[in-house]
Amino acid sequence: MGGSGNDDRPIGRGPASAGLPIELAFLTRHGLAPSLLARAAETSRRNRSEPAREAIALGLISEAELYRALAAELGLAFLPQPPPLRPGGGHDAILRQGIAPTVDDRRFRFILAPEGPALRRMLEAGPRHRGDIAVTTPRRFAGALRHSNAETLAEHTAGLDPAGLARESARTGASRGQVIAAGGGVAAAALGGVFAPLQTFFALALLLGPFFLGLILLRLAAAIERSAPDLWRSHRWRIDESRLPAYTVAVPLYRELPVLRQLTDALGALDYPPAKLDIRLLIEADDIGMRSTLARMALPPHFSVTVVPPGFPRTKPRALNLALLEARGTFFTIFDAEDIPDPQQLRMAAARFLGGPQELGCLQARLVIDHAEEGVLPALFALEYAGLFDVLNPGLLQFRLPIMLGGTSNHFRTEALRAVGGWDAWNVTEDADLGFRLVRAGYRIGDLPSNTREEAPITIPAWLKQRSRWIKGYIQTLVTHSRAPLRLMREAGMAATFAFLSLVFGTVATALGYPAFAVAALIAYWDGSLFEPVGTVATLTSTIALGIWILGSVALFMPPIVGALRRGAPGLLLLVPLLPLYYALVSAAAWMALYEYFNQRFAWNKTEHGLAHRPAPIEANQE
Repeated sequence: MGGSGNDDRPIGRGPASAGLPIELAFLTRHGLAPSLLARAAETSRRNRSEPAREAIALGLISEAELYRALAAELGLAFLPQPPPLRPGGGHDAILRQGIAPTVDDRRFRFILAPEGPALRRMLEAGPRHRGDIAVTTPRRFAGALRHSNAETLAEHTAGLDPAGLARESARTGASRGQVIAAGGGVAAAALGGVFAPLQTFFALALLLGPFFLGLILLRLAAAIERSAPDLWRSHRWRIDESRLPAYTVAVPLYRELPVLRQLTDALGALDYPPAKLDIRLLIEADDIGMRSTLARMALPPHFSVTVVPPGFPRTKPRALNLALLEARGTFFTIFDAEDIPDPQQLRMAAARFLGGPQELGCLQARLVIDHAEEGVLPALFALEYAGLFDVLNPGLLQFRLPIMLGGTSNHFRTEALRAVGGWDAWNVTEDADLGFRLVRAGYRIGDLPSNTREEAPITIPAWLKQRSRWIKGYIQTLVTHSRAPLRLMREAGMAATFAFLSLVFGTVATALGYPAFAVAALIAYWDGSLFEPVGTVATLTSTIALGIWILGSVALFMPPIVGALRRGAPGLLLLVPLLPLYYALVSAAAWMALYEYFNQRFAWNKTEHGLAHRPAPIEANQE
């Protein structure tokens, strides 16, 4: 790279730079051939992307070389590593403007790292030949800014700043009214169980029956509902690059070295214009192994490593809140460390967002266990996921009802995420909480018929740890959203509220009560009391119990069966008789979750990945 920074000629006015945007034109004075820059300019014009990002994405110049040339053009110093920056100010606004004051202003008062419109403005009328201003790269600038504002960012990402404290959160636990109501209910049930056990059982059945029945009916209705046609696949429609907006992909990572190469290969296979991709690998400050490994890897230019400032709670949603604060994408998605998404998934999501109403705030892609042949437990997990993501979720969404989002492959309008304050860092199943907060804020959730291949736990202890965390998060979500029942119904509507309570409360209560209900049903069947009740209350209770028993059995098996057939995996049907035993494991996990809710409410039971033998990622051009 050559050229002098002492030439005061107008930038980009020479013959060699004619017709080039100003963000590229100045590079002709620093060693880049105009013909190469013209290719970047044409790609930028065709894709409606930022010219400098296209030049970097095409490999014409690295980020460090571009900003070194910018410094030379402006007659400023270039610093590969900026000095400490002064804390304070709006983190996202400072990143957009690309300018911040330093702590020690004896040499450099300000550090510059402009991008996009800010870069254009800086070239047109920026400072020149100033000894107190230096230039660095945007990545180094963002890292220095995070370091200087570590405490403030830790508060923001944990929801402990004023805006976060004003929102409902799992952080505070149950309200006084909820504690009194729950305590009174447990006490009444305990006393009734001692003095009038039969009547107490009947009363509980009458109270809880509607929620169990609601959950059953939702599962049955979703299984009966025909799946919507996949016009993307049938018409092979491909949205033009010029209509695609910038897309942020956030991937929280913690000690994920075994799957790191698989992950970067899968993300690298995404079919989306690289200059419009903002892929952020989120790692914790104390994860030295990941930091050192990523530092040695030659990642593509649209990948960046974001170190999350230390703080509590140490959860995935806290890292995602930092990515949301810094995201430059119009749309935002999340992948887990072990994920292998369909290379076309971002294009499909963008097409659905662009063609849908503005209130379509979220799309849920379909999660697929891709190593079902590795054992009975992964196969049962695959059968469960087939019922959930190919039947239950699409069916509920066709009825405009809320769903329990999966923790990955959720696609959002970034503005919708910011409108609801991002994720609750204190909820260990943050996706379930976020989905319903979006519904309460007036947004819709849609189905995205695109697969993301996932890894299931292959041992029972690992499965129990993962499932107990999920159910603990469901309990947190139920407590958080039921603090003000009237406001809940006013914001979400009666149908969505009932669906939410059926899905969350019904799932938790069913899992906790599974052993008792199974034993009670067997006893009642054995002694005939289920079919020959005595008294009005007993008759009503038996009718409800019998209906729940029969319909529940159908609802237990029907979605997985339909899901396996829709997914083209009929071999999974051989495991359907084992589902009652599988749900017994779910019950064990639910009791673990209840214990942890009162003793380790915010503990994150991390799932270890990279233990399964899985197929390699699919290349984008193989689609």
